[in-house]
Amino acid sequence: MREYLRLLHLPTTSCILAFALIGSTSAPIIYFDRLLWLLIQLFLIGGIAANYFDELKGRPWHTTMPRIHLWSIGFIALTASSLIGLYFVVTLSFEFAIFVVLWAFFTLAYDLELFNGRFHNTPSLAFSWSSIYLGSYYLQSLTITPRSLLLSTVLGYIAGQGRNLYEEAKAFSKDGITSSPESTKSAWTLLKTLILCINLIALIMLSYRLML
Repeated sequence: MREYLRLLHLPTTSCILAFALIGSTSAPIIYFDRLLWLLIQLFLIGGIAANYFDELKGRPWHTTMPRIHLWSIGFIALTASSLIGLYFVVTLSFEFAIFVVLWAFFTLAYDLELFNGRFHNTPSLAFSWSSIYLGSYYLQSLTITPRSLLLSTVLGYIAGQGRNLYEEAKAFSKDGITSSPESTKSAWTLLKTLILCINLIALIMLSYRLML
């Protein structure tokens, strides 16, 4: 059970949910029922499906879970997430299908390293995470503004830098302080600070909108 929980990668997953909160709370009006279902949708696809699929490629987290469990849990989570997205498409806006397809595509292409790993890189992650903000904003307002496009670009850039820090910090997170170079420790510290700041901003924005 510990391995199953570890694969949720809570720090990374919390950032995905934070991007959704920032996008939703940036909209003029918040529909909290939409926000709740969106958070469930993104937790399923970003917190479960993506991480379980990622473990299939080279076992980066060194789990001993059977591959059939990784495939099954990943596809169940992806399907459930897509069904929630389809509900939004049918009941709110057909255009939201763009985000449902984008999120499903990058979950498979990035984490399973499809197409010879062509999408397993920083630009792809930055684009997919920027679409989390933009899709969350669109779900609330059913429109996209120049301001939301600008903010999605900024957040995508931040996500890309976070991935670069994560790649540099891998040695520290797995080997520990004594065997890691100073630059790797610094990258890990910066990454933890970045995650904390993103989550804090999301919580502040949500608290502010709740008080209005």
